[in-house]
Amino acid sequence: MSVIEEAKKLIAGFRSKHVTDLEKIPAMSEKLREVCGKIERTWSGSFAGWHGKMYFRNFQIPSIYERFSGEWGSINGIPDGWEEKQPEEVSAKIEELVGDDFSVKKFEDSIKKFREESEVLKNEIAISFSSFNFDADMAKEKDIFTQIESFEFGKTKGEYINDRLPKTMMSRDTEALRQGTCIASWLYYEGVALEAKSVCEAINNFLSLSDRLMRQIEIRVKSGTSTASAKVNHLANLHSDIYSKCRELYEKGAYAEAVEKSFKVVRDKLRKLTGHETGSEAFGKGKLHIKGAAAQNVDQDFNEAVKFLTMAIDRFRNEKSHTSDAKIDDPVRAYEYLRLSSLAMNLLEDTEILS
Repeated sequence: MSVIEEAKKLIAGFRSKHVTDLEKIPAMSEKLREVCGKIERTWSGSFAGWHGKMYFRNFQIPSIYERFSGEWGSINGIPDGWEEKQPEEVSAKIEELVGDDFSVKKFEDSIKKFREESEVLKNEIAISFSSFNFDADMAKEKDIFTQIESFEFGKTKGEYINDRLPKTMMSRDTEALRQGTCIASWLYYEGVALEAKSVCEAINNFLSLSDRLMRQIEIRVKSGTSTASAKVNHLANLHSDIYSKCRELYEKGAYAEAVEKSFKVVRDKLRKLTGHETGSEAFGKGKLHIKGAAAQNVDQDFNEAVKFLTMAIDRFRNEKSHTSDAKIDDPVRAYEYLRLSSLAMNLLEDTEILS
């Protein structure tokens, strides 16, 4: 069995085993996070010692007159309704609100196992390629393999929790301060939810990166010469979404359809990120911001450039979709349009929504 065949078999086996997990875990993660947000609103609001264990009545939201004072703690007495809740009580309430016989312990254990199995897959792929000769013509493939070797499968719950904890605490309740920082139970389980989402996103990215490596090596091997490779491999250098959705059309000679499809992929990405599918609305109403400018002082120029790139794709799409003859019968020109869409997709990989 060749290196590529072995790696493909490993990836296919992993996908087959975890196809349901990759669909269900992100949805369950979001539901758990929403429930933790509801529990947070019933909490004292203070991480100082015993304050962090206080919740209002049976996890009800207190009125403004019933709120817990992290500043005074118990010095002036605790308002009626505030009770200390053990982690087991909090987790039981969370499970009740999530429903469907959900178990936070089983969910947490499943994420841990998922991460461990992903690490095993990464190591096995690395071992498979340990004797592979990445020659001078395979610099790009070698770089992808280096990314695979050092790949990190998302943030841990501990990292998310630490991001939320205050760096300093202030309270007149010295006894609570002496007890140190209390990690509220709702925050712990929110960390579990965020880790689950992060792990799934990372695994999908890892599988996509691995697919790209296999595909590019296969094309180079099949081509036999660097010249032939350059003619075929140019498609493999496109963004993975553009490649997977447009390659077959392009190779069949359906250049107009391939280009139109690439424009739709960009619009779908914008809609997924912002709810708006045009460049002008995504950067306007959607407040999309692209990370990765060369320096802070040119960040606005960089984002304006990406915005106009996506707007250009909007205009090209309108121009070509309103006629039965899109005037794309040249494979080179068609590839240039695909490259335009690919550039947009690569730039849209690292974004944020401004508040």
